[in-house]
Parts: sequence; structure tokens; C-alpha cells
Amino acid sequence: MGSHSGATGRGPGARAAAGGRCADRPLSVASSPEPDGSPLTPLLPPLPPASPAGPAGPADLPAAPDVPSWSPLLVALPLFGAVWVCFAVLAATVTAPPAADVARLGHLLATGAGIVGLVLITLLVAHAQVSGLSPRPAVVGTVTLGTAQGLVAAAIGSGLWGVGALVFVLVGVAVPLAWVGGQFQSGVRRHRVERHNSLIASWTARARQQAYETVESVHRHDIRSMLFVIDAASRALADPTLPDDQRASFGEMLTESVQRLATLTAVRTEEIQPFAVDGVVRAVAHAERRAGRSLTAEVPAGLTAVGRAADVAAVLRTLAAIAGGKGATAVQVRGELKGGAVVLSVEASGADRLPLLVGNWEEIRVEFFKSGSNADEEGVDLFVAARLLAEQGADLWSTAGRARFAVRLPALPDSTAEDAE
Repeated sequence: MGSHSGATGRGPGARAAAGGRCADRPLSVASSPEPDGSPLTPLLPPLPPASPAGPAGPADLPAAPDVPSWSPLLVALPLFGAVWVCFAVLAATVTAPPAADVARLGHLLATGAGIVGLVLITLLVAHAQVSGLSPRPAVVGTVTLGTAQGLVAAAIGSGLWGVGALVFVLVGVAVPLAWVGGQFQSGVRRHRVERHNSLIASWTARARQQAYETVESVHRHDIRSMLFVIDAASRALADPTLPDDQRASFGEMLTESVQRLATLTAVRTEEIQPFAVDGVVRAVAHAERRAGRSLTAEVPAGLTAVGRAADVAAVLRTLAAIAGGKGATAVQVRGELKGGAVVLSVEASGADRLPLLVGNWEEIRVEFFKSGSNADEEGVDLFVAARLLAEQGADLWSTAGRARFAVRLPALPDSTAEDAE
């Protein structure tokens, strides 16, 4: 759970500027070539850059769509003008049509205007009840202006002008209806996006809180252990009859324990900084055993990654639950250093190693969970896990059927846990 004291607080961006960032070169995996000498499949791409912002939160989730910004009155005015021009030209150039045809057309337009007006009134009432807002003046003004112009056209004369009067009324209710419909559509989209954001934010907060408690419990245990060693060594050194060789041994133990304690107290599991991978995996294994699930670890000592230890623990617990079928299968976590990146494989116990090749793995991207999808619980878990990793310059991969997972994390340039194939 400790960090390298000389690199505390150095994020991936600082290492990239120093030329030590592992994401600048691809992972090197030994793979068997084809008979013609060509490689089997391409290696996985380099790690993504870390986000310069803080932990992922609601601010980086999709924004709710804006409500319609157009005014129904501004749209209706050109239409009213076009109706005046059209019927003025018709009245001046066309002979009066048969009265029966005019009556049928007028009846059709009146029916349409009545239906549209009724729907408009219904939606306006519903919109007022849902939003608590009264109808916009532009909507009322458009309906009033259409009705007034219809009365003026009817007063000019019957026949074509009677039909024109109904067209004015129809335009006066149809344009506001389109605006109110847009308001409802925008409200539905906004509700969907807000529900999606609320779901992701709550799941992320829950995963982070559980993982933080898991990692901190082991971290506190390590601190208590160092305090116990320091106390025991101090008591031994206080004994005047202690032989010189044992005094030197206890003095060395005391020095190392104090240095170790200083390193432990500098650890901030919620910040991007170097952390001991074996300590995080040990904390996850302890939490899984307490939950009644079996998890074993094969992580070499000294393997150090850069990231948020608590977030990595949250991801590992999520992947262990999925790979183990909620406890039905024992799970193992295998850690290794590949080409400067720490790779943590989460899979069923006893599984063979799977090379990090594009043909074997597919990336779980942050964009795969859409706001409109009816994602299952597992899908939301993987979305949150990918999100937590992407924010700290890491990524998440899985095999078909989500049977195996691979987490790649930035590693310290001077890490010595390189595992040869």
C-alpha cells in the first residue's frame, strides 16, 4: 500500500514531460510468428492520456439537451404574409370556384383547425401542469394573431377569402402546436439524460466509497503494524543490557520501520500517485473473502503503478464479481509488467495466460453505454469501471463473453518487476 517516496504526487502528465511515460511506446509481447514470418495480430494500442481534471464526476457526463429556442410568432409571421399574398393573387386572377367545392374545402380546413386546436389546448394544459409554467406569450400571441387575421379575411368576402380565413386559423394553431411538441420532446430527452447521469453518478460514488473503505482498511493495518514494530524496537533499544549486535539489528529495524511509516502516511489513495499494486490486490482479495468469494493473487512484490489506488480497487472488485459469476467461480488476479505498463488480468482460477493481442481482446470503451439503452447491471458496472480507468490514463479490455478482463495501468519508469515471457 506504500508509494515510492521520491515520486509521490507525480501524475502521468509529469512523467510524460520527463520522457518516462510508458504510453509513448506500445506494449511488447512475445508472440509466435506465422510461417511466413508475419506476426499473428497487432499488439494492443498504447495507453490513453490521463485527464488533467480531478476525479470523474457529473460535470463530464453528457449534458441535457436544450429546449427549443425558436419563437412560434417569428415563424408564423412569414407564413401569414405568404397566405395573404397567395389569396390576394388568387382572388384577382381566378374566377370564383363552385360553391359546393368551396364548402367542402372549408369544412375540411375547419375540421383540421379544430382538431389541431384541441390537441394544442390539451398539450398546453399538460405542459403547464408538468412544468408549472404558464403558456409563453409568443404562443398565445400566435393563436390570437391567426384568429384575428381569419376574421379579417372572412370580412373581406366569402368564397376564396372564406377559405383563406380558415387557413389563417389553421396556421395560428399549427405553429404553436409544433413548438409545444418540441418542448415535450426536449423534456423527455432531458429526463432520460438526467436519469442516466444520476444512475452513473450514484454507481460511481458507491463503487468509490466501497473501494476506499477496502483499501483504507488494509492501509490502516499496515500503519498499525509499523507502529507496533517501532514500539517494540524502541523498547528493546531502551534495555541497557542489550548486546551490541542485537542493538545494531534493532536500530536498523527501527530506521527501516520509521522510513516505511513515513512512506505509508504520505499515501493518498484517492489521488493519482504511485502505489504498490500488491497492496491494492491484497486489499481486494481480503474484501472478496469477507464477502464469501474466493480470490487469489499472483502479483510480484515491487510492482508499482501510477493512478488512484481506491479507483483501481473498485475496478478489480467489479471485474472479480463479473468473472467469478457473483461468487460461483474462484477468481485469480495476475499482475505483470509489460513494456512499461502494469497489466492486471482478472480471470477464473487456473486459466492459461492470454497474450495481449488485438485478436484476443476487445476494449471496453466509455462510450459504449448510451443514455437511452436499457443496460443491465453488469453493463453499468463495466461502464463505471472503464470510466474510472480512463480518467487516470488506464484502459480496460475483455475477451468475448466477458470471461476475462485485463486492466492496463501506467507504471513507474524504474519499476523492477518486469516479467519475461
